[in-house]
Amino acid sequence: MATTRITENFTLEELCHSDTAAARGLKNIPDEDQVDNLKRLAINLLQPVRDRYGKAMHINSGFRSPEVNKAVNGSPTSDHMHGKAADVRTDNPRELFDLVRKSGLSFDQLILYPSFVHMSFRYNANRNQVLYAKGVHP
Repeated sequence: MATTRITENFTLEELCHSDTAAARGLKNIPDEDQVDNLKRLAINLLQPVRDRYGKAMHINSGFRSPEVNKAVNGSPTSDHMHGKAADVRTDNPRELFDLVRKSGLSFDQLILYPSFVHMSFRYNANRNQVLYAKGVHP
């Protein structure tokens, strides 16, 4: 299978990969609009963050079909279903979170979870919301 590189460090395939989909035999294929959103996410947020961070970032969850989103107990209004969000795992999620928060980059939501950082990007509609998951302290 060919690899579709979006930026220096991110591919379409990694933004669409789902262990849950693979394990349960669920389709997780974005349509053209969702692919466009994934490209905007990678170009405008993920790659600039990676360039500043200078360390490995693993996409834990990017695009999710409605079936995959339901299987992982995602929010019914999740930006993941539109290709506008990615959950990023690193050795130090708080360090990554703080870097993005202070970077001046435009994002829709930045949420710190215990083991990853949720980042979303909405073209021309970013709210720059900084949030903390339940049980995670500022």
